[in-house]
Amino acid sequence: MSTGYVLDDLALHELGRGDFTVVNVVAALDSHAVRISVPALALADAHRGLHADQIDAIHGMIHRLRQVRLEPLTTTEDVLRLSAVSAYLTERLDLAAAHTVATARHLDEPILTVNLKRWEPIQDLLPWTLDLVEITE
Repeated sequence: MSTGYVLDDLALHELGRGDFTVVNVVAALDSHAVRISVPALALADAHRGLHADQIDAIHGMIHRLRQVRLEPLTTTEDVLRLSAVSAYLTERLDLAAAHTVATARHLDEPILTVNLKRWEPIQDLLPWTLDLVEITE
């Protein structure tokens, strides 16, 4: 089993919507002491279309689960990692994806998503292969 995973914006959005499968996967990973990283820009993007109580549910999970870690942009190194990824995405600027990829590469962890197709246009622009894991029922 991986030492950790990085949640993408789609998985975070579904978590906020209360998707049973996503909630169970996150809870199971946490109970097995598997790190769950939440890139701040993916979290911000996941908020779109959610009600305040759904956003609160995501934030509550981040605060309550021991293995969930918010990955902010706090250092110049964080910004450089983001810049290195976003430089490849000039055709399709997607800061949520860029921060997710930068976090996954930095931590050497796969990205958890609910839809692999979300990553196809991003993967086509990058010079390396993404390690993606799809959450399905």
